[in-house]
Amino acid sequence: MQAHTVERVESWHSRPFSGGFHELHELADADFSGAVVASDTWLFMLNGRVIGIFEGEIEEFEDAEGTVYEAPDPSLALLFSMQERGGETQAKYYTNETPLSEANETLSDAKFTGYVELSENVLSGDYYVVYYGGRSMSAAFVGASEELITGDEAFERADDEVGLYEVLKTPVNVTSIPDIEDDESNADDAAAAGAATGTADRADDTAEDDTAKDAEAVSTPPSGAVDEAEQTSQTERASQTEQASPSEEATPGTKETGSRAEGADESDESRSPPTHAPEQDSPSSPSDGAGPTDAPEEAASNGGSAAAKAAAAAGEEGVFDEEEEWRNARSVPTLDPDKSETAGEEASQSSTGKTAKRQRKRSQPKRTRQSSSSGKSRSNVEKLKRAVQQRDAKLEEAAERIDNLEGEREQLRERVRSLQEERDELAARAEELEAELEAAESTGDAGGEPAQNDLSPEAALSGTNLFVRYDSKGKATLDGLGDGIDADDVNQNMRVDHHTQFEASTATVDGEAFESFLTGTGAYRFVAWAVRELPYEIRDAGHTSGLSDLYDAIPRVDRAELDGSVEVETEEGNVSRSFDVVLRDRMGEPLVVAELNAEREPVTGDEMQALVDATTAVSEGTEGLSAAMYVTASFFEPAALETAAEETGGGGFLSRSDKESYVKVGRKDGYHLCLVEDRNDAFHLTVPEL
Repeated sequence: MQAHTVERVESWHSRPFSGGFHELHELADADFSGAVVASDTWLFMLNGRVIGIFEGEIEEFEDAEGTVYEAPDPSLALLFSMQERGGETQAKYYTNETPLSEANETLSDAKFTGYVELSENVLSGDYYVVYYGGRSMSAAFVGASEELITGDEAFERADDEVGLYEVLKTPVNVTSIPDIEDDESNADDAAAAGAATGTADRADDTAEDDTAKDAEAVSTPPSGAVDEAEQTSQTERASQTEQASPSEEATPGTKETGSRAEGADESDESRSPPTHAPEQDSPSSPSDGAGPTDAPEEAASNGGSAAAKAAAAAGEEGVFDEEEEWRNARSVPTLDPDKSETAGEEASQSSTGKTAKRQRKRSQPKRTRQSSSSGKSRSNVEKLKRAVQQRDAKLEEAAERIDNLEGEREQLRERVRSLQEERDELAARAEELEAELEAAESTGDAGGEPAQNDLSPEAALSGTNLFVRYDSKGKATLDGLGDGIDADDVNQNMRVDHHTQFEASTATVDGEAFESFLTGTGAYRFVAWAVRELPYEIRDAGHTSGLSDLYDAIPRVDRAELDGSVEVETEEGNVSRSFDVVLRDRMGEPLVVAELNAEREPVTGDEMQALVDATTAVSEGTEGLSAAMYVTASFFEPAALETAAEETGGGGFLSRSDKESYVKVGRKDGYHLCLVEDRNDAFHLTVPEL
């Protein structure tokens, strides 16, 4: 069992468990939802149904002792059972793109069985929606204290959250609770012994009560449940009884079997022990509609036992028929209180035999337990040993969890220190910008025209972010690359917007209007080329497989940070590196980093090595980084090309590896190293060569 699941279940209301299969049947009759733990075996029940058994089998509970944990809400029993069984991930969605309510409607219509978990990138808590045949229940663990919230409130809170949620398909296997066959045979032996004596007295009151219960069970068999062989046996025994006491007059019997199907409300009355002499089956079979009549005690004890067996067998068959129907149902029956009249009648008929059988077994002597009492002491010693081992295990888990929490605390402290330093830097930068703004305003003309803010190129770029946006998501977008979408259609629908930390309309850069300066920079032109031209060049040249990481990342680009930095957490602590351009997704995760060389001097080997070292350092702390690009308006020195070749495997750029120009960071992780030339106002990917 998962340690977190055990911790949560053990916080539920609990009570001792010692009744074995009998107590499991009582929990089933009470529509119990929760968990039963015995002999290190965990059993989950939902509204009286056994929906999951872990670390053991159902037979472990026959004579076991343990603990009953009652779930505060039925959804938790089904959820924890599904989590322990494990599921198959069907999909993963971002709430801003696919709202939880929309997915809920789809899963309900599809009669889905499994659960939805909303926890990734969610700070407020963990949210769950669990489904059985399309019917759903919701639960949430909110805040540091993991406060439990269920029902509509839990779903509404989940639907308002922002984060990633996962849809997992999980089967539900219902297990039948075995009956105690030895107890049933004891009742039959007692009934047969009473018939042999032929007297009204019995060996003890217990045998008499058993015979009365057998007679009562025969008086209310489920319609159509007795097969042809049992009908013949009952008829012969009833005839023998009539011949043995011809002078006895039949007394009025209980209601016919057919009437029980019409009036299921009388089931409680029929289950109580009769106050008159035991009853005898009529010679006709129950399927003929003839009701039983009262008869002498000898006849009831002689024929009642066999008839009780037939009724019990028929009742058991009905129970398994009902179980199979419940398993194949498209919705959890106990979650749907509105049942049809026909279903109610069938359930009443099936449950009548089942309830009568359980009442007989509860009043019978427990010879099985008495005969095995000597072995219980040895079993208890073994249970105690296992229990001691399970305390020890929990202590080890708790110690490990404490160590993990202490490590997380230190990481958070380091993160706080880093954020404080970044805050101080931003505050200093804000003061500088305010001073520049005041200086610019002081130089304004007397006519009241707004003064322009003249910035340096570095300050203008560091205070600017670019955003990739579409006029309409319903038209062509980069998401259709795999479907062969036309480049012109996408580019007509796409635009590259900018956002600045200063007033762009009045700002100038070395005397040039900011808007004009921005569109002419290499950084702006590189971003536009990366989203408007590069993916189609890769696709048309047939390199979608060799440059798969980069090709798949471009449609996810949401914004570009100019003169930005990437900060990640690694095993060695926080790592931060700066780049001229950082392309990020909607969640702010880096996808592509780039260095720009606008000088006439070529890129050296040391400069190429510096880009590789910086990218490798941050790639260890992020999973989505797909490529690092060096863009030059000049050219690359041979040393720079040799460095790139060595870092991508030493096989040259004509290597036959699956991924082209690929720098491996781990066994499965890495990134593409691309060299780009900026010539004649156009960009050309030269390594790898398209």
